[in-house]
Amino acid sequence: MIFLWNFPLCAVAVVIALTVLRRLPQRERSHRLDIIGAVLVIAASSSFMLALNLGGILYPWLSLPIAALLACAFVLGAGFVFRLRTAIEPLIPVAILADPAALLAIAAHSFGWGAIISLNVFLPMYLQSALGWSPTAAGLSLVILMVTLNSTAGLSSQLLGRVRRYKLLPLCFLCVGVGAVVALALSANNMTSLQFEIILLLIGIGFGPTAPLTQVALQNTVPVHDLGAALGSMNFVRTLVATIMIAIFGAIVLANAPVGARAGTLSQSFLGGASVATFSFVFLAIAATLAASFLALFLLEEKPLVDAQGRARHLEDLGEAVVLIRGRNS
Repeated sequence: MIFLWNFPLCAVAVVIALTVLRRLPQRERSHRLDIIGAVLVIAASSSFMLALNLGGILYPWLSLPIAALLACAFVLGAGFVFRLRTAIEPLIPVAILADPAALLAIAAHSFGWGAIISLNVFLPMYLQSALGWSPTAAGLSLVILMVTLNSTAGLSSQLLGRVRRYKLLPLCFLCVGVGAVVALALSANNMTSLQFEIILLLIGIGFGPTAPLTQVALQNTVPVHDLGAALGSMNFVRTLVATIMIAIFGAIVLANAPVGARAGTLSQSFLGGASVATFSFVFLAIAATLAASFLALFLLEEKPLVDAQGRARHLEDLGEAVVLIRGRNS
């Protein structure tokens, strides 16, 4: 049923794309799809993820298959970097790679969401293994995290265009989120239900304002014709970072699980005897990841926000200026 629910949701998304989104203003521009770059980055990331998931479970870390997968990931990744530097229109536009503000926005977004997604994966296992909660109770307990996260994200997005120092609020809230995850790690051994829900509340409130800010900051710094590629790159890096984090943390858990539990799945290894100390270490690593998001957000240049109409008028003025200069030169 969990998988089947995706079909009606996808149908709703298709309807919205074919009706509402079609009414958005279009700026036609010819493109060359970077198929080679897409194949290279998919192959490189897949090889790296296979090495992380198979290492220490089916094969030793120093075995030939794991070394071959890591070597493939390195070679294919280098090929993708070379492709970005030589392609006429690379998968990730050069304007994004050359803009420090865009890179910092993507980093803050990816590390922040990587921490949240990791918590959603490992917290239910911790609740069932360490606290003895049922699967239903463990799943329902995380609702408060997503509700507070999305609520604060929606409220803070309304303030972004109305204040000058729009980074101040997300930075302060993100400090609260980092502290809450650290508190989760330090109190994992004697956690109460009330304490757990309060910590989740603080984590959701802490990260919520960062999510819309990073997206707005990226849209505010890249050219209009690169918005789609920029947001696509942000979503891809976010998913890749989260997946790598889960694989690394899972490898740590499997390495510290009892020998008999390592033959099963990650969830079985958790429920079969993962220690509270292992959870504490994973939560501290997640806190460090959230702190990396804070650092990237802190270093992000606080450029004045410009709306879409203002950017469009700016581009039109630039176009008229280019035409005028060409006319004078001719």
